[in-house]
Amino acid sequence: MRNIEAKVLDWTRRQALLAPGFRVLAALSGGADSVCLLRVLLALRDQLGISVAAGHYNHQLRGAESDRDEVFVRSFCERMGVPLVVDTGDVAGAASRSGRSVEATAREMRYVFLERTAAELGANAIATGHHADDNIETVLLHLVRGAGLRGLAGIPPRRGAIVRPLLAVARQEILDYLADLGQDFVEDATNQDTDFRRNALRHQVLPILCEMNPSLAQTVLRQSEVLRRDAYFLDSQAQGIFEGLCLQGEAGVQCAPLQVPVGVLSDLPVPLASRVVQFAIREAGGEAEEIHVRQVLDIAESEDPSALTMIPGLVVRREYDRLVFTSQTEQTTAFAPQTLQLGEVVSIPEAGVQVTLVAELEEKQAKLHTFLFQKASLCGKISVRPRKEGDKIRLSASSGTKTVKKYMIERKIPARKRDTWPVFADEHGVIAVYGIGTDTRVAPCAGEETLGIVVEELEHA
Repeated sequence: MRNIEAKVLDWTRRQALLAPGFRVLAALSGGADSVCLLRVLLALRDQLGISVAAGHYNHQLRGAESDRDEVFVRSFCERMGVPLVVDTGDVAGAASRSGRSVEATAREMRYVFLERTAAELGANAIATGHHADDNIETVLLHLVRGAGLRGLAGIPPRRGAIVRPLLAVARQEILDYLADLGQDFVEDATNQDTDFRRNALRHQVLPILCEMNPSLAQTVLRQSEVLRRDAYFLDSQAQGIFEGLCLQGEAGVQCAPLQVPVGVLSDLPVPLASRVVQFAIREAGGEAEEIHVRQVLDIAESEDPSALTMIPGLVVRREYDRLVFTSQTEQTTAFAPQTLQLGEVVSIPEAGVQVTLVAELEEKQAKLHTFLFQKASLCGKISVRPRKEGDKIRLSASSGTKTVKKYMIERKIPARKRDTWPVFADEHGVIAVYGIGTDTRVAPCAGEETLGIVVEELEHA
């Protein structure tokens, strides 16, 4: 057994990456790393008790060179007697349509192919050729960009069904192994282009660091393992806290949009608070880089009860004692004013309610949100509309007149909801505000003829 094979065997067993009886799908690009991966897995089949297949994805990004890689892979697998599945896709076109980078799109489409192929083959694991030098580059890229503990922990040995058997092996060991076997492979010309940050690190920065520490790959790998353990512990603690902090609606159904209380969050140690925010951002569909987490923590600590911040994919608002995470595509729009006719039900989806003008309240209606008005004091038509600038209301003789906006702030109605909050008015002005009260001008006295407005919440609002 060659040295690299013994190293991979030890690493695979120590990390529990593969178990006897596993069918393994090896991601095979045709480059040195993936060819080495397949040769090592084949050499260790008996010791590990596994069977091996390969998957190749043609990204169509390098013209004839991409087709050359596919031809090489087909020939290589045929010589080695390895089952091979090949697929292709228009990565450049998909990237253009989505607005994402070509690199990110290629990675996503490749992994979709690998996961689909693994399911079709009944494979228990997908093996990729990431090695120790890749881990150094990943750590450095995260360091340059700014990252937390998880980013500095580098590439994990396992992520779901994806395993990295070569992660303890240096790039030079891979090249030496292939040379010793007399095994050829294909070169991707773009790997030499230092306009790409990872290539610049590989060709310009890593050689200097390796001169300073010839064992750099193993040093970073050990550091990654230590940081990964710490990150896993903190993540598991934060996950439990996150699940407990998310405000729950009726019958235990989570509220939409996702909401996290500020008070408890601010009492947490920063390492846990930042992770709770990361979970919230991801759960709501946003990107949770360290800079985005800091933005959210800043508004949680802000004195402004209506502070907000924009992060990729999300708007995060401070609504008094909670943070609310909403998609940027969810726009709050004011509803059109509507005149209320006696007995007619008016639906206001924007506010999540329906309203009905009634002459008499039934017993069941009296238990709902209702407003009673002195009929003789009403002036002209009654309408339901959004708040207008300068709207005022007087709730009692002793309270004085205040703007509707001020009452909304006092009642802690979130700023994003104020433009869809139902205000009731006649031709003289505001007569009532949902959740706030009735104006003294139209408040009824005992024995007087009245009109009422019944407000009911819409189902699934």
